Amino acid sequence: MKHVVIIGAGMGGLATALQLRYKGFRVTVLEKQARPGGRSNIIQERGFRVDIGPTILVMKDEFERTYRAFGEDINQRLDFIQLDPNYRIYYHDGTHLDLYSNMAQLAEEIEKVEPGSRERLFRFIGAGARKYELGMDFVDRNFDAITDLANPIAGMRLWQTQAHQNLYAQVAGFFNHNDKLTKAFSFHSMFLGLSPFDALAMYSLITYADLALGMWYPRGGIYRIIEDMVELSEKMGVEIRTNSPVDQICIEQQRVTGVRLASGEFIPADLVISNADLPYTYRKLIDPTHRPHFPDRKIERMQYACSGYILYLGVDKVYPHARHQALYFSADYRANLDAIFKTYTLPAEPSFHLNIPTVSDPSLAPPGHSLIYVLAPMPNLQADIDWEQSAPIVRNQLLGTLEKLIDPEIRRHIVWERQYLPTDWETDVNATLGTAFGSLAQGFFQSSYFRPHNKDRHIRGLYFVGQGTYPGIGMPMVMISSRLVTERVVSEWQ
Repeated sequence: MKHVVIIGAGMGGLATALQLRYKGFRVTVLEKQARPGGRSNIIQERGFRVDIGPTILVMKDEFERTYRAFGEDINQRLDFIQLDPNYRIYYHDGTHLDLYSNMAQLAEEIEKVEPGSRERLFRFIGAGARKYELGMDFVDRNFDAITDLANPIAGMRLWQTQAHQNLYAQVAGFFNHNDKLTKAFSFHSMFLGLSPFDALAMYSLITYADLALGMWYPRGGIYRIIEDMVELSEKMGVEIRTNSPVDQICIEQQRVTGVRLASGEFIPADLVISNADLPYTYRKLIDPTHRPHFPDRKIERMQYACSGYILYLGVDKVYPHARHQALYFSADYRANLDAIFKTYTLPAEPSFHLNIPTVSDPSLAPPGHSLIYVLAPMPNLQADIDWEQSAPIVRNQLLGTLEKLIDPEIRRHIVWERQYLPTDWETDVNATLGTAFGSLAQGFFQSSYFRPHNKDRHIRGLYFVGQGTYPGIGMPMVMISSRLVTERVVSEWQ
């Protein structure tokens, strides 16, 4: 029986472990932290349970498909709630817009912003559906040669959908350059580590997926998925070792022989799959003599995604008027994004993602309390920002905006509080430059064939899974990544 060692018990690592065990491999998962989860982890204190990273899932069918790959039905194991609406969009002028998955309701909402926009919305959704169909052709596959990407039919469809254009500009064209609607239907590229002012129009397929396929919340939070996969791992015989940081991937004659832990213990393996951050894996876990094809200078030239500051609040009050999930766009939206992606400076007024999961799931907090999660995208650690000094400034800005949006007296209702800084992403999950959503930004030349592959072509037995390889950033993409690397390993080692 072939022995697979997986570095990192993140969502991709656990999903891969379960699929390979189901296929008959012996699997050991090694996790640096005290509990599994990677970027999808939790804080549990004083009756509050909060997801550290992702809070909502889209493309639920990809999770269902992954579970089926190891003989389980995720809907029988977890209780999912569909959000309705998906988001509330708050604007700096005090107005707001609700984004529904129900197209009739969504049309009514945008008519309030710009009368006569209904037909424009349906054209935009139709164009997004075509991009989604095209994009998924390049998402759900392993790549071996450039010809897997470059073919005349795909090129023609790319041109027909104008997917190569600028995202913000194309969305603006659909909505008669209405600034509020353009922001509402283009912000999704932020979750790929890209400014909508710089991203390809192809990524409006994410907006389509959110609106057409719906947004889902597993009762108990995203970490319930991790807990369930850990339970299944124990049932199926996958060995998970926490508090076991890997210090080196051991290689002899360009072939993996196992891994060495920080403790000095050597664990032999036939093959190693890294669910750790991919640039970190190459730079820190593989001796440079074994990777002339992937030197440090290549890693340094890559384009990295943004980071984020997160404020977690427990308050002794409930907010029936609030939505489960919302976004706030600052007055100078472009200046905010330029600070994050271009000048690498602290934004003057942060835009942010607001999540109040107790709206849907009161069990996450003590009775009569609310749990509030505020994520403000920030520059990664390429920026010269002292977070010990800057964190209190950002906290005060976010609380000031929450006073306008949610509760003018929110500060006096705070009974529990934590924060997560860009430096924490680097320390806790070895995220290169403290990137929050994933390390490598999803630009054209870091997507599909051009993204680092899930198999090292020069080191036999070394594979990758997770956001650093294809298809890329986001939990659904990580689920697909786990299936793709499993498919490759099974075809090459069984």
